[in-house]
Amino acid sequence: MISILFTLAALVVCISRVTAGSDPYMSPPPLGTFGHTAALSGNTVFIQGGSTTKSAFSDASYAIILKDGSLNSATWLDTRKRNAFTLRNFGAAVATDNTMVICGTQDVAQGTGMTCDQLDTRWYNVSKIAPPKVSNRYGMAATSDGIKAYFIGGSISAKRDTRTVDIVTMKTSNSSTSSSAQWSKGPDMIGIPPRKFHTATWVDAPLNEIVMMGGLADDNVTLPLSPVAVYDPVASNWTSV
Repeated sequence: MISILFTLAALVVCISRVTAGSDPYMSPPPLGTFGHTAALSGNTVFIQGGSTTKSAFSDASYAIILKDGSLNSATWLDTRKRNAFTLRNFGAAVATDNTMVICGTQDVAQGTGMTCDQLDTRWYNVSKIAPPKVSNRYGMAATSDGIKAYFIGGSISAKRDTRTVDIVTMKTSNSSTSSSAQWSKGPDMIGIPPRKFHTATWVDAPLNEIVMMGGLADDNVTLPLSPVAVYDPVASNWTSV
């Protein structure tokens, strides 16, 4: 848990430093955006989508390369012309060392079925994946154990949050080509309030569990950070701690 918190802290510091204009390699400077996603794959942070104050959707697509572990020498790359990502906001993204999956959007025009993009982070190749019988949602939490990605909760509409858990098995680290993602249904959050705009974090051994905290309920009431909801993938159940 400590190592995860340090990683997240480093990610936030990196983004705040580079956004402040410290990087001489990016001109013009990155677009302003909110409701975007950020995922760390290897030594690169991938930022996708979101909204701007002038547009419902931003085509933001950036890669922040962390050189030699130094945040001060991080380099921004504008990848908007290299990648064919679906425009989306308030989606959720997770990544392994070589693959990133980003799903969901607030855009009702994209239909009721979930849409996802899968990125090979080594070659910057994007493929579209359409999960079978998975409802489109926004404000989901997402996390990964390195092989499987978990998309948890989120909202189908402004007043319809869900307890849904969808699981996708991503490309493994020894795979040389993109493969079709395999989807499965996880257990609904029985006894846990449905929510959106919450967080979920994978905690490594000896726990090997997902910890979920906070968020907004259907009536836009803020949910407390404690008690936390814990998902055990082996037992396939949720508990409140």
